[in-house]
Amino acid sequence: MTLKKKPYVYKRKRDTYHSRPRKHNFLKNWRIVRYYIKRKYNVSSTELEVLLYLYDSDLFTKKEFIKFANTINWQRSRFKELCDQGYIKTWRKKEGREAALYELTQKAKLICSQTYKKLTGEEVISEDPYQNCVFKSDNFQDKIYRQLIKKMNEKTKENLYT
Repeated sequence: MTLKKKPYVYKRKRDTYHSRPRKHNFLKNWRIVRYYIKRKYNVSSTELEVLLYLYDSDLFTKKEFIKFANTINWQRSRFKELCDQGYIKTWRKKEGREAALYELTQKAKLICSQTYKKLTGEEVISEDPYQNCVFKSDNFQDKIYRQLIKKMNEKTKENLYT
């Protein structure tokens, strides 16, 4: 009986993974926050994007609004609709050659500031059904977002208390 020698098997070292800390990761939760804001304030994605764009400007003209609105699926009546819904108000009427100036209303500024606070982790999204309509309904999409909101809130609370 002859003994066969087993071939030598090279053992590979396991690769080690080193994660790099990220400076910014607030857009990770953009979809969750957007869904919550849309449901809470009954705004469309397009309206929210327009409000967030205009939030940085104290005063703006209709021409500036149209410049940004051209980048999205724009309807001619969108400016009027936003005014009618109470998101944009006239700051100064047109006088002679001076264009009319507009500003966001307090309601629109609240929507934008709430969005930024939730994204940056300064505030958690309420899990109370009386304050958050996502926690009231039983449709499938709300159930999924409820789980994501809870997970997001846990991480936010960890960061707030550390």
